[in-house]
Formats: sequence, structure tokens, C-alpha cells
Amino acid sequence: MSEDAFVRLADITKTFPGVVANDEISMSIRKGEIHGLLGENGAGKSTLMKILYGLYSSDGGDVWIDGERAAIESPQDAIDAGIGMVHQHFKLIPRLSVAKNVVLGMREPASAFRADGDDDGFVSSLTTNRLVQGLAARFTLGLDVPEARIQSLADDYGFDIDVTAPVWQLDVGERQRVEILKALYRDVDLLILDEPTAVLTPTEAERLFETLRKLSDQGLSIIIITHKLKEVKSITDRVTVLRDGSRIDTVETADVSRADLARMMVGRDVLFQIDKDEVTAGEPVLKALDLRTDDDRGIEALSGVDLTVHAGEIVGIAGVSGNGQIELAESLVGIRPVTDGTIRIDGGDLTGAPPRAFIEHGVSFVPEDRHKHGCAESLSVMHNAILKGYTDEAFGDGLRLDYDASADYAETLVENFDVRGVSDVAKMQAGELSGGNLQKLILAREMDRDPKLLVANQPTRGVDVGAIEYIREGLIEQRDQGTGILLLSENLDEIFDLSDRILVMYEGEFVYEVTPEAADRRRIGLEMNGGEAGGAEPQVAVDGGRSES
Repeated sequence: MSEDAFVRLADITKTFPGVVANDEISMSIRKGEIHGLLGENGAGKSTLMKILYGLYSSDGGDVWIDGERAAIESPQDAIDAGIGMVHQHFKLIPRLSVAKNVVLGMREPASAFRADGDDDGFVSSLTTNRLVQGLAARFTLGLDVPEARIQSLADDYGFDIDVTAPVWQLDVGERQRVEILKALYRDVDLLILDEPTAVLTPTEAERLFETLRKLSDQGLSIIIITHKLKEVKSITDRVTVLRDGSRIDTVETADVSRADLARMMVGRDVLFQIDKDEVTAGEPVLKALDLRTDDDRGIEALSGVDLTVHAGEIVGIAGVSGNGQIELAESLVGIRPVTDGTIRIDGGDLTGAPPRAFIEHGVSFVPEDRHKHGCAESLSVMHNAILKGYTDEAFGDGLRLDYDASADYAETLVENFDVRGVSDVAKMQAGELSGGNLQKLILAREMDRDPKLLVANQPTRGVDVGAIEYIREGLIEQRDQGTGILLLSENLDEIFDLSDRILVMYEGEFVYEVTPEAADRRRIGLEMNGGEAGGAEPQVAVDGGRSES
């Protein structure tokens, strides 16, 4: 890593109506450095990087690259300057294949399309013909998509992905890998990664980090925006911390602890482990028997699942992404039809019932994808806050909405759940919130309903350490009040800290169950990957009784 600054941001300022997102922020990135960018949701991290990538124009300040002032007014300017960015929210076209998404917006050199044994032949002459190139540029993504090269690149980076598959068939974790592959496919000097591991398993994240270390050793500069302090400690050379739009400090990663970084981010000490009292579980609020359902491709995703969740307990589901967790969550709230089996909520049979019936029976849902399924981005914060209760008398007479009452309720949720960056609940669109604050708004809506059952799929994904602490405390409080909670998370620490029982899911089935106190992390890791371990602790039956291993 060079000691000289390769990219330098000088006094970058950016304001939005009523908000100073970046207040004269300066930072530098060295050549070959992996630089962490930390801060709470809404601290200004993504805004700063969008300015560097040309998505936003700054109100003041300069960008310097290799000692020269750079005029970056668009993403194309950034790409031309050797800057690539992987966004937190995907920029993919679902109908196109992985390979086509990777090459979208760029033109391959002629060598990419030559036929074997035709270095100077007919195909080569066509690819260099300006008329043919012009027609190809107008009507296609290129003369041909270099799928073999992209597949080879994906394999080299350890991405388990079929580049010929359409993006709509991929789960969230696979789509994130496509975004990373898009950036790595281009010959960049600086790579910006906005929450790159938010949907990756620990093994996949470590594989990515190994790749990033190799790239940095080759001279690539990397900026990682992440809320995961363990990742910062394991992968970065230096860290810049932002708070409320201002730069707090830039430090050598080796010289600070996780607690130090959390304190710089939040301005106070943060609890990394949540204390929870033992409670006596009540009657079943969810009972699913022999549940089967298909994924979006029509392939069976759940294979005869039995599951019981009692009032006042948190059941944690551990598993590698793509093993049926999404389909399980969606089937239990009425979003995805089941092909067989029964679902009983608080004693009532809701098998095949529409989502509204589940809502009316006291089921709340925090989906994995907060933008696609968790909110209506174009509607206001107020409308999103009452999305599941707009028919209540408190918000109108059933025909007309009481805007004053609705706004008052939304403002209460925003205040109680610390949703930041909201200027006007009735005018600000939910899609304008940062990812973490949108997540808190969704949790506020779902938890304030005092549900009998809360299905929470990746509830702390992509939120900062302070918000994670707040969300976890809220889940424990909800459980203590008698709500049954089904927690689906790829964060094993979260599963262990919050759950009363842990189930491991593999290929659409529950393959193992244990309590956190009796759990062996190695055994759980093996079960998540379909492995076996002899001589481990007794297995616990799914219905809550005990059985022999």
C-alpha cells in the first residue's frame, strides 16, 4: 500500500432540503488500500460516495485523482476515471441474464468476439467494421455476450452463479454477487462497495474478502461502506467515521477496537450483546404441518415442514441463503401459496387465505427486501406507517382518510423508533429514507400493531450498529409482551443472542434443532451446509419435545 493519496476528497459539501448530508468532508484513499467508511444510517456515507461516483453533484469541494483535479459529473465520467461502484440497492434488469447485466452499458473490444482460428478472418473483419459496430450498438448489447469469460471470472472469484440464468430467477444473495461481478469485470482503479456483504453468508463474505485482498495487493484501491464492525477489523487498513454528515476521524484499523469504532459512530457506548430474561412460552400462535410450497421457478422450496412457534418465544431459523427461508416466511404470512399442508394462526386455519386475513389475525411481517415487499416507495412516510391499519376508525371513516390523525400517528412512530431524516411525514416519500431508517420505519409499523406472530426475515440487514442494538432490544421487548417471533437471519451471532430455540434449514427442510445454551456452532455450521457430525448434543424435536440424535 502506497503512503501517497490516490484519491482525495476535499471539503465536500452536499445539502438536501432541510438536511446537510455532507458538511465539508475531507478524506483520502491510498493506492492499494482497503479503506472502511463507517457511520450510522443517514450519516452521509452513501451520499459522499455517490458524489465520488458522479450520481450526485456536490455543492462545494473538489475531487482529486492521482494529483489532478477531476470533474466527475456523471457515472460515465467516474468509470472513465477508473472508478467503479457496487450499490447497496441493486441496479439490475431482471429479464436479462447475468452475463448481459454484466456487460450492459459497455462495448466489448473486438478480441472478445473473435472466433477460434479466425484471428484475421471474416468474423474479425466484421467486428472492426464501423457500420456493423454501429448497427450492433443500436440494436444489441454487443455482437455476442462473452459468457465464457464472465463465467470464468465468476468462478475465479468464488461466486457460485450461472451467468446464463436470468436475474429474476436469482435470490437476493445471488443478485448481490452479480452487482459485485459487474464492477470487477471493468478495469477499475478504485472500487466502491456499499454494504457488499449484507446478503452474503460468512463463508461467501470471507471468500470475497480474499479476492479483495488479492486485488489490493495488485494495487487496486477499495472503499467499503459497511455496518459490520467485525468486517472492518478483518479487512480494512484504515477507517473514516462519519456522524451526522461530518467527518469524526480517520484512524488506522489496527489501532482501534470495535467498541472504539462504535463509540465514534454513535457518540456513546453500544451494547453488542442483549440481555434477555427467561420467559415461559405460552400457547402456540403458529402451527404449520407438512408445509410444502414452490419457489418462483416452480421448483419445490419447502418439503414437508413442521413448525410451531409459541407465544412469548423467539424461534431462530439459521441457514445459508437459498435453502427455503424466503419461501417459508412468505407462505406463513399468506404472500406465497402453499401446495400442501396446513397453517394455523392462534388456533384458526388460514391455509390458502389471502394476506389480509393473516393481518387481521395478528400476523406482522418484516420482509427480506424492504424496498420490494416492505414499503410503497413512492408513497409518503405517513401512508407507509398506516399501510396495514388504514381501515381502522382511528385513521378515518373507511371512505376518507383522516390526514391529521394519520400524520400524528406516523410522527409518533418516527419519534419512538428513532427514524431519522424525516422532514415531513406527509410529504416525504418512504423511498427517500436511507436503508437503515426505512428498515426502522417498517419495524415500527409491524411491531406497533401488538401482533400475535411476528415473522422477521433479516430484520437487521444493512443497518448500523446503533440501530441493530435498538432493533434487537425491540424484538426482545415484543417477545416479553407475549408475541411469538419467527426470526430468520444469516447472522449466527444474532440467532444465538435472540433465540429461545434454533432451527437449521437445509434444502427446504429443518435438519436440526437445539437451544442456544446447548448449541455447538461448529455443528450448526455443518448442518447449514448439509454436513453431519457425530457425538454432538441431543437433537431437539421440532414440536418442542426432545428426541435422540
